[in-house]
Amino acid sequence: MTDKKISVAVLMGGDSSERSVSFSSGRAVADALNPEKYVVTCFDVSDLGHRGDISRSDAMGRRPRHAIFPVAWDHVAQALYTNGFDAVFPLLHGGRGEDGTLQTLLEIAELRYVGSPARACAIAIDKPLCKAYLRDFGIEAPRGAFVAAVEELENVKIGFPCVVKPAAGGSSVGTTILKEGDAQTLQNAVARALLDGSGALVEEFVEGVEVTCAVVGEGDGARALPMIEIVPQLGGGWYDFEAKYASGGSSHLIPPRLDEAVQRDIERQSLLAHRALGARGVTRSDFIVTGAGKVLYLETNTTPGMTETSLVPDAARAAGMEFGDLAEKLLEMALPARL
Repeated sequence: MTDKKISVAVLMGGDSSERSVSFSSGRAVADALNPEKYVVTCFDVSDLGHRGDISRSDAMGRRPRHAIFPVAWDHVAQALYTNGFDAVFPLLHGGRGEDGTLQTLLEIAELRYVGSPARACAIAIDKPLCKAYLRDFGIEAPRGAFVAAVEELENVKIGFPCVVKPAAGGSSVGTTILKEGDAQTLQNAVARALLDGSGALVEEFVEGVEVTCAVVGEGDGARALPMIEIVPQLGGGWYDFEAKYASGGSSHLIPPRLDEAVQRDIERQSLLAHRALGARGVTRSDFIVTGAGKVLYLETNTTPGMTETSLVPDAARAAGMEFGDLAEKLLEMALPARL
């Protein structure tokens, strides 16, 4: 690597319901990159910004220190390409930032970027599709059904208790846990999930221990970070938006309070999901472990949160890697060896 500073574009914002969370992740990474090695430029990729509605506050209501340059979706590839960045660090959560759209733009522009390729992102963000895909690899998930409209509920055989969530949403936005209820209660929950625009997933509710496992790398070189048991302290008693992003919202227990054999199974499945999807960079897969020790898969995030309260930075620290080291490691995977 030469003495020349590496130019990095950090992308944040977006138009999804996770816009504020994306600012938290983007700010954290931009601040963590060593200014003696990297020249960082931040962009708010959003059509919202070009309507005069640039909300640059993060999920905690704070504003990043770095200047943010708004760029519309139809100009993002050109803006990045003409500025000659060595690498792009996408930190848009949900929507076009995580469904493969942004990744496709970057690939067409032949720009090096951090994270998974478009195909992996497109599969992973669609929870019903991803679960069906990984089922062929032996990864078992709770029973569920996809619905594109409230009227389709008459064909759904999932009873109470159940979980209703956007099919391609994140950060628990639009998610409802129904321990009991009636047809109207379920319809209301589905209608709320459908506001995301990606359809709704109605899934059986499984009581158990929630565990997450991050994987870093690509292919056979991918390695699992220490897994984390999530214990919500705030919110509705489950890992909702407040528990995820409020200070003290949840406890992250490393290692989890699970048998060694169960932990190894979670690690195996996380690596399997990462490799089966063709992911690279970092992913985070979530699971529920029943009282009988059965491991059930929930989802894989191809652009997991990188905020102060996020799980991946905690897992990296448990592996002896500080946040800045993690960000640099992810960048190095995207950079050619000559830089």
